[in-house]
Amino acid sequence: MAVIRATCNECGDIELAPLQVQVRVCLDDQRSSYAFRCPSCSHPVARPVENRLVELLASSGSPVSLWHLPAELDEPHEGPEITHDDLLDFHELLTRDDSWFVALMSEGR
Repeated sequence: MAVIRATCNECGDIELAPLQVQVRVCLDDQRSSYAFRCPSCSHPVARPVENRLVELLASSGSPVSLWHLPAELDEPHEGPEITHDDLLDFHELLTRDDSWFVALMSEGR
């Protein structure tokens, strides 16, 4: 059985079975990554990986997930950027005891 050597941010170098490593390939830009949960500390780890290693991981038995970039990336983004003040105002609106949704809808008009 193949052994995959990887690095956990907390534990350092570790060894994994192929089924413990998930390979992800974006079909739109061909960027790839692998992810696993450290068997020692249970922290999730994800790292980019070169295409040649995708083939090696897949051939050793690691599952491969194919995905697309979200369509929202192609949508037009108009209007001013959201500021920290906007976020604070929104937070205060959500923490009010009164009907925040009615207030939010009236402010948006």
